[in-house]
Amino acid sequence: MNRHYGNKGFTLIELMIVVAILAIITTIAVPAYTGYVETARTTEAWNNLNSLQIALEEYYIENGNYNVSMDSDGLQSSALNWAAKPDSGGTHHFTYSITGGANSYTITAIRNSDSKTFSLSGP
Repeated sequence: MNRHYGNKGFTLIELMIVVAILAIITTIAVPAYTGYVETARTTEAWNNLNSLQIALEEYYIENGNYNVSMDSDGLQSSALNWAAKPDSGGTHHFTYSITGGANSYTITAIRNSDSKTFSLSGP
């Protein structure tokens, strides 16, 4: 009887099973995570557009027009007392722009990474 009680470790089959399980978990988790990130970034854009729209309406009430402009990086407008809110990590994923006139406006969020665009228009 030749028993090896001193061997401690994993067999090749056990390691291959663990690697296969990790691969299966990864193929499920990565697309789900990517979807959550995309949803969060889209929510960031819409939240900022909605708050910018409210600021524009307040500006119109005070001034009678929508003639405002953003600063050079598209993150804030001092005339509106508005600044884009970043995501929870402090990153701005979008650049915002306003095209305003006397009685109408269009506000746009353009994603910095791939130029995906979200827009809102007023009266």
